Amino acid sequence: MFRRLHGAALGVALAFGSLAAARPASACSVCLAGDPLFSTQGASAQQTGDFSAYFQVQGLRKSSGALSHHGEEEPGDGMGTEQHEEAEAGDDKGRSERLDLYLSWTPLDRTTLTLDLPFAFNRIVETEGDERTRSTLAGFGDASLTGSFVLWRDREVLPATWIEARGLVKAPTGRDDEEVDGERDIHLQVGTGSWDFGAGLAATRRLAWGSLYASAFYRENTEGALDYEYGDAILANAAVEVPLGHALGSARLARLTTGFELNFRYAEADRADGERFDDSGGAILYAAPSLRVRLPELRAEAPPSLRFAVQLPLTQAWLHGEQSEKEVWSVGLLVPF
Repeated sequence: MFRRLHGAALGVALAFGSLAAARPASACSVCLAGDPLFSTQGASAQQTGDFSAYFQVQGLRKSSGALSHHGEEEPGDGMGTEQHEEAEAGDDKGRSERLDLYLSWTPLDRTTLTLDLPFAFNRIVETEGDERTRSTLAGFGDASLTGSFVLWRDREVLPATWIEARGLVKAPTGRDDEEVDGERDIHLQVGTGSWDFGAGLAATRRLAWGSLYASAFYRENTEGALDYEYGDAILANAAVEVPLGHALGSARLARLTTGFELNFRYAEADRADGERFDDSGGAILYAAPSLRVRLPELRAEAPPSLRFAVQLPLTQAWLHGEQSEKEVWSVGLLVPF
């Protein structure tokens, strides 16, 4: 058993190393690290006609240098340059909870479409000197559609190994210009106001003791609301999942599948009014253990499952400027039909 687990760890390290060695591209702070298609069901490949729903609750925290809000006085409006710089000094502490409904459908052989419908609860606490202000917004966010196409598989029925190509388009369906206390903060908005696009590759290898997974994805973000543009992004992920009942030979653990991921994100700095926002972008690496629990008592043929996961940042040193990202937790329910 230990030899098998050692082989799994080595496979993850090699897979991640191949992704991390890819040519760095631009990236953005709004792009969450990780691979949502892996989180929903282990991979997006389904049989023709299959449909599944995955409902996820996710929470994250981040702090960075403060960005001046639209509606505030600019230099030349009765404020000197030193006064203006002092007014901009401070930091923002953001907290967000997201509710995402992922609907996946395979209308044709090798082709799976996944629609993400998000709802966001955002809060920012801004500190300037001794003053602290708290702002909150909630609402439907930016919907996105991801298409996956199986480029190659080792066999037509129940493949053990396959490679997918993926494409993404995100639409500006969320509100992006709401005022809170007379100010419009782009980091508080539930939508970005931009059309964003992405493309990438993913590979899955199922073995006797579990499965290996790796993906790389590039995302381009266009200028959106309030003259703000989130930087483009490259995401790299590697994961291993091991069914505990099979690995340990225990019928009592047959419902449990443990997993471990490495989630890497590299980000270019965002741009506000055409100028670089120094406290944004950079790179970060997360370690993400997870546990999937099958619920067979609800439906024997296609049982739903619960997934619990947490992303733990391994270093903050690669982030640009004044930034700090905390752990990201998630709980999801998968219901196949």
